[in-house]
Order: sequence, then structure tokens, then C-alpha cells
Amino acid sequence: MIKTKGTGMTAKRNKDKSYVVRNIKQKQKFKYKLILEGMVVGILVGLVIAAFRLLLVKADHVRGLAVQLVKVRPIYAFAIMLALILLAWILNWLLRFEPDISGSGIPQIEGELKGLEDQNWRKVLLAKFAGCILAIGGGLALGREGPSIQLGGMIGKGFARRKNALLTEERLLMSCGAGAGLAAAFGAPLAGVLFALEELHKNFSAEVLISTMAASAAADYVAVNIIGLQPVFNFNVDHRIPLRLYWAVILLGVILGVFGVIYNKTLDKMQDLFGRFHSSFISIGIMMMISFLMMFVYPAVLGSGNDLVEAISSGKFALGALAILLGAKFFFSTGSFGTGTPGGIFLPLLVIGAITGGLYSTFLSNVFGVEEYYIKGFVIIAMAGYFSAIVRAPITGVILITEMTGNFMTLLSLVATSLVAYVVADLLGGEPVYDQLMHRRQRVKSESGDIMPDHEYLTDVYNKEDKKYIKKRISIRERKVVIDSSVHYGSHMDGRAVMDMGLPEGSLIVSVMRDGKEIIPHGSTIINGGDDLEILCRLKDIAATEAVLDEKCKVVALSDKHE
Repeated sequence: MIKTKGTGMTAKRNKDKSYVVRNIKQKQKFKYKLILEGMVVGILVGLVIAAFRLLLVKADHVRGLAVQLVKVRPIYAFAIMLALILLAWILNWLLRFEPDISGSGIPQIEGELKGLEDQNWRKVLLAKFAGCILAIGGGLALGREGPSIQLGGMIGKGFARRKNALLTEERLLMSCGAGAGLAAAFGAPLAGVLFALEELHKNFSAEVLISTMAASAAADYVAVNIIGLQPVFNFNVDHRIPLRLYWAVILLGVILGVFGVIYNKTLDKMQDLFGRFHSSFISIGIMMMISFLMMFVYPAVLGSGNDLVEAISSGKFALGALAILLGAKFFFSTGSFGTGTPGGIFLPLLVIGAITGGLYSTFLSNVFGVEEYYIKGFVIIAMAGYFSAIVRAPITGVILITEMTGNFMTLLSLVATSLVAYVVADLLGGEPVYDQLMHRRQRVKSESGDIMPDHEYLTDVYNKEDKKYIKKRISIRERKVVIDSSVHYGSHMDGRAVMDMGLPEGSLIVSVMRDGKEIIPHGSTIINGGDDLEILCRLKDIAATEAVLDEKCKVVALSDKHE
């Protein structure tokens, strides 16, 4: 598709007349460039996210000074209010300048990996970076992780575009950048890798694993050299939750599962509420005025709130104070996100989880006489459980909280709470938050007629008459990509022929990997559980192709599929 410079393959190109051959060859070549390119992307992401985090710290510091100023000299309150209105106007302008910066940015990355988006990486980088600093600095309860993931993904995309990479390679580099963004944002390289596998791709892929691991490690290395090695939540757990209290651990998982579904539904309702306003300036302005009032009334709810976690884990809050803080932070956080302002929900939801854990532990202490020193353990496991219920990525949640706290003493209880919260949220029919946000985004864009632009893309096309490659412009949605999928044991396709897959027209299974050996399939080739498939399809067909793969290759069939 895109001519690769310096390959010295001019003589062989004439034989490679199909997108199938060229994508497969490029993908195989990329295996040997994965680590290097992933590291380069990771270094770039680490530099950008380190600067992002440092500026956010400065923004929090300025907001803290403003809070102190209005307390000591209320005469300056009017000037601060005008400054917040100005911030709302600037944020509204940034959203008009580049609408793809709204919200956390993770649905945009997922949408692009599914072929539903085509973001302008330059504009997103600039506008998202500035918008998040202004929004969080203005006091809105938003996080840095989603924006860091989107920024990282755009760096990966920009790197791929600058080197004229094929779409297959571009998607892998975007995944590298997204995972590296999470790693640099939280100092959690393993969580960055797992997030790319569990949330972005929802599939194990050696290419994604290797490249994202290299990118996440490089990004974290760069970031810690600039920011430092101190964990995001820096407190020690001196007492492991004993087995006699695992009834409380399981019960907490149930509560968090229910609470997570309520959070997602509230988030959706807040978006509906603020979506009624014709201008985002009004929506953002309302929340900025609430932020202004909170400076006088309850400044603890302002900003991301990561400082609250250590204060709660130390047991400084009484039961009633924690209940009020939980309600205030819950509604202020969902309201802040509902405006569409650039900013994430990762860190705010972890803080809400921590408050829930502190409230739960304090209740156990007051009512059942459970020792107060277990509060740190309950705070940590509540963060992981709440994340699992909302995002529906329990493995990422467990590893993320472990890396963010530097604590391994609560690992068993972390797993137990996260698993229970995941199951409860799933049984209640709650949709994972980023799937919910992506589906909402696509629905709104469809209703407004704002579909992915069908601009042309300059590429190499083989001319049969002249027997050589020529430059030609084709539709961006006609670009070809190779995607991977595993076949689960007991799934619909386990033991069935390729022709029974029912892929969209134009999608083609080009390779079956079985026991380390490659099979070039035909229609009657039998697919077995454990096989890894490589499918060639057009950009516009990725979502439809992946939907078929999810249904027929990744879901265990309960009935006899051969009946």
C-alpha cells in the first residue's frame, strides 16, 4: 500500500501484486522492527506525558493558591470567577477547533482501531494537551489517564504517518503509544501493556504484547527520570486483610459491582443533561461556576483528587464526612465529564473507589469492631474493584493498582474483589464504560451526519499494463489492514470450515497459525480451537469483521454446534 523506503525490493515488487502479499510481508518485517519502533514511540510519549504531568501539577498548585486567596481575601473572588469563565470560553473554542478532543479520548482510540475514526493527530495533540491542563486546573474533577492514552495513540499514529507505514503497522504503533501513555501517566508499564490487550484489542496478540511492552517500558523510564520514582499513591500497607475478613472482601465486591453500574448510568444521564444545551460553553460554564462555589464550600472535591486517597487511607475522615465526600465527588466528577470537556475518568473513579473503601472500612470498624488499621487494605482493593466494575477490565485494574501503590500484600484480596465486582456488574447488564462511550459517540455522529471523512490517500497501486507500481489516490476507507484473532476452544468455529465464518464481503482469512506452523487456508480448511487467524480487510470493514470474530471465534457455544 505505502512504498517503504530503502528496502531494495524493486525487483520483487513486481511479483507482489496484491494487498494480501504486501500486508503480510510488511507485518512479518515489522516483527523484527517491533521492539525498536515501540521504544522510539515510547520515548516520545514519555517526554510528552512527563511534560503533561508537570504542567498539571503546576495547574493544581495555581488552583490551590486561588482557593487560599478567596478564603483570605474574598475581594479577589470576582476576578477568579471571571478567570473561570474565560477558561470555559477557551475550552469551548478548543472543542470547536478539534471536536475529537472531547472526553477522555479512549473511545476515540478504540473507534480508530475499529476503523470508525480518522483523527487529525496534530490537532488532537495540541488541543488535548492544552484543554486538559485548563480543565483540571480550573477545578473540574477529571483525570489525566484517558488524555494520556489519546495523546500517546496520536504520537504513535503521527510516527506511522511520517514514515509512510501500512495501516496494519499504523494500528500497532497507535496501540504502542496508547499503552505507553497509560504507563507514563501512572508509572505503570505492565498496566499499559494489559490495557492495550484487554481493553483496546480485547484479544491476545504477540505483536501487540511485544511492541507495547517495549513502548511502555521506554515511556515509563523516560517519565520517571523526569518526574521521579515515587508511586502515584505513596502509602504502605502494614496489615494484610486476614482470611477471617474475606466475607467483607466479597461483600465489598458486590457493593462495588452495583455501584459501578450506577456510575456508568449516571455518566450517561449527565451527558444527556448537558447535551441539551446548544453550546458547550454553557455546559462548561455551569460546571466552572460550581467549581467556583466549591472553592468556598467544599474544595476537597476539586480536581482529580489523588491527594484524597492518602488522607482517607490514614483514617482522618469520620463516617459522616466520608459519606458526604462520596456523594459530592460522585456527582461533581460525573458532571464534569458530562460536559464533554477534555479530561478522563480513570483517576476520579479510582478516587471514588478509595472513598467507598474508606467509608466501608470505617463502617465495619464502628459497627462490627473490625480493626481500624485495615482501612488501607480496603481502600486499595476498593479502587481495583470499582475500576473492574466500571471499565470491565479486571486484570488491568489489579495490575494498575498494584503498580500505582507499590504494594503486593493485598494481591489476593484485590483479585477477589475485582472478580466479584466484575461478575456482579456483568449480571446486572451494565455496559463497560468505554464501550458505552464509544457507542454513544458513534450514535451521536451518525444522527448528526458526521461520519468519518472519506478523503483520499496517496498510495502505490500495481498497474498491470505497465507492470509496475504507480502513485494513485484511493479512498481512506479502502485502505487494507491485517487483523489478528484467536479461535477459542468450544467456540462456534472450533471444528468448522473457513467458508462457515460468514465474514463481510471483501474480508479474507489469509493465514492460520497452528502449533507454530502457518497454513494458507481455502474455503474447506477446518479451523480448530487454539488457532490464530490473520484476516485481511478494508478499513471500513474492521468493525463488522471484528463483530463476526467476537461472535463466532471468542464466545463458547453452549449447544452442539454440529447439530
